[in-house]
Amino acid sequence: MNITEDSEPMEENQRPSKHICLTNRRPLGISDDPEFDILTALADKDVLTMVRGLAKEEARSPFPDGLFGMDSSRTNAAIRKMKTAGLISSRRDGPDHVYFLNKVRFRELADFINTLIR
Repeated sequence: MNITEDSEPMEENQRPSKHICLTNRRPLGISDDPEFDILTALADKDVLTMVRGLAKEEARSPFPDGLFGMDSSRTNAAIRKMKTAGLISSRRDGPDHVYFLNKVRFRELADFINTLIR
């Protein structure tokens, strides 16, 4: 799955926008083994940092200095991994994207874990 970074031409007085677009309504291409996808993503320390941060507050792009103590490169890589696993969503707010956790996927993971401990 190819993930592209959006960058629009800057008009005078417009902030630079560099973010991973999640508002495109194409299918995510989530595999037939979603538990594996989710657990693999969560095994990445930066993804886990993003999950912990996004559980407390949404994040607004752009974030040239990164998020939650990570630089922008690590932040963008974590967002890409989270997108692949379906763990993150975004919405447009003017020129920005607002990122938040895809709680449906976390409920699916919780259901899976609950079947293991019953």
